[in-house]
Amino acid sequence: LPEVDHVILLAHLDGTWSVSESLNEDCLRKAERLSLPSALQILTKDSSISCMQPHMFDYKGMVSTRNVSDLLDIPMIGSPGEVMALTTNKWQSRAVVSSVGVPVPKAQLLRMGDEIEMPTPFIIKPCREDNSMGVALVQEESEIEEALERAFAFDDQLLCEQFIPLGRELRVGVVDGENNELEFLPIMEYFLGANKLPIRTSEDKISTDDQATELTFAPVDRKTPADIDDELYQKLYELATKSHESLGCRHYSLYDVRVDPEGNPFFIEASPYCSFSPKSALVSMSRGDPKYGDTDLFYRLARKAIADHEPIGSRNNNPEGQQTLGMRARPSLRTTTVSP
Repeated sequence: LPEVDHVILLAHLDGTWSVSESLNEDCLRKAERLSLPSALQILTKDSSISCMQPHMFDYKGMVSTRNVSDLLDIPMIGSPGEVMALTTNKWQSRAVVSSVGVPVPKAQLLRMGDEIEMPTPFIIKPCREDNSMGVALVQEESEIEEALERAFAFDDQLLCEQFIPLGRELRVGVVDGENNELEFLPIMEYFLGANKLPIRTSEDKISTDDQATELTFAPVDRKTPADIDDELYQKLYELATKSHESLGCRHYSLYDVRVDPEGNPFFIEASPYCSFSPKSALVSMSRGDPKYGDTDLFYRLARKAIADHEPIGSRNNNPEGQQTLGMRARPSLRTTTVSP
């Protein structure tokens, strides 16, 4: 790294897969459509693959497809599938982070037919969705039925969450440092003054063309680095590092944070994924500190993923004291330290 050749495992909407060296139309047209097992057989024969960077952001892509790296025994940048399954579930992830002292809004888990016990105003959102799909701010009881109908179209489990009055809307994140220390990224602030509602909806995050066939980033008013005083900075730092460690995230993670008018931050949700495109949140936040550059962070995390990977063959040795029993026998234990 950084001079790399690409091997692309491409998922098609009809359920077939292709292995290609490029995404240009000519290469894709020539690439054979295969079943996933057949595509993986091709990749197992390529010993030159150094690491894997996931670029699928539907549920299966973020969860089960990440396990391809385990099947192929190659390093992967980012959190493994089991962590993504946890963080994709808003109810479960908030339960984990709150157990270590991270502040979260009051909430209720809803299934079809459950009675809402929380007073208005509150937020209704699907537990296992992204980009604010199905999210609604309920300010009057007359709005409840429509909000539930919309959210249940996306998931059979909903989060009914206390509405935190808008003070500030922030995104915070951490990345692995060179010495296994967590580095706190420059903070990103979203400005909602032009929004119809005092929350970020799906229309504020993504947009489509007239045929709804192409997704793009919606225009956004944001700033990095945000202007943060020392007291709030420390609260945000603790929120991000505690969340990262308690959720078991790897290499990097991002968090949406709502700050009330009194300056109290609340964990809203975790986002431990990144495309590393120029407009992605992680890359945009890293530009707030000159030490990261545009691509330096990606290659640093790639090198770390490669260095930390322990191939299956290397696990056959059994030095004294190594764990050999149990469901997750490990050749070594690593610890991560945090520093502001």
